[in-house]
Amino acid sequence: MRRIGMAVLGLAVITSTPLFGQRSALREVNERERAHFGFDFTVGQPQGAFRRTGNVAPGFSGFGVLGTPLGLRIDGGWMSYENRYQGAGISTTSQIATLGAGPQLTLGSGALRIYGFATVGGAWFFTGISSGDCGCSTGDINITGDLTTSTSAGGGVLLFLATGRTPIAIDIGARGARHDNVRYIPVDGFTTNADGSVSANYVETSVIMRVLQIGVSIGIR
Repeated sequence: MRRIGMAVLGLAVITSTPLFGQRSALREVNERERAHFGFDFTVGQPQGAFRRTGNVAPGFSGFGVLGTPLGLRIDGGWMSYENRYQGAGISTTSQIATLGAGPQLTLGSGALRIYGFATVGGAWFFTGISSGDCGCSTGDINITGDLTTSTSAGGGVLLFLATGRTPIAIDIGARGARHDNVRYIPVDGFTTNADGSVSANYVETSVIMRVLQIGVSIGIR
C-alpha cells in the first residue's frame, strides 16, 4: 500500500507541474499592460522655412496607445507659435492643433522601456484676436484657419515610478513633425493701421518642427 501511495503521489506531482507552469504563464501575460495613456508638455522648435516665420512654440499633447509591444498610437496636441500685443488694446495668438494615429513599438518590460512611433493625420493653423478695450474675447478662427495633412515620427523612453496594478512612468521623448503646404499668419504678420485696426499678412509654406516632450504615462492592465 505504501508503494502504491508513493506512486500515486509521484504521478500527481508530474501531471500537475505543467498546470502550474500554465497558470504562471497566464499570470505573466495578465500582468502586461493592455494599453496606456498620458499627457505631455511640449516645445516645438521651428525648422526649415518656418524658422523665418515662426517662433519656439510651447504647448501640450495627450496620447493613448492600445496594445503592447506593438500597438496603435493616437495623439493630439496644441501649441502656440506667437502670442503678441498689437497695440490699441488688441492681442493676437497664432496656434496649431494636431491629431494623428499610427503604430508604436515599445521594447522592454522593466522599469526602463524605449519606444518608437510614426503617425499620420491633420493639422489646423488658426489665429485668434482678443480686444482688451471691451474686456471680452473676439477670437475668430476664420481669420486664418487652414487645415493640412501632417506626418510625424519619433521616440522616447519610459522611466517607471510604479509597476504595480497601475503602472506610472515619466515619458521623455522627441519627434519630427511635418505639416504640408498651409496658409497661415507668420510672426510679425500683423500691421497696425492709422485708425487703430490691424491687417493680417499671410504666407503659404510647409511647416517643419522638432518637438520635445516630457510628461507622464499611465498603464492599464
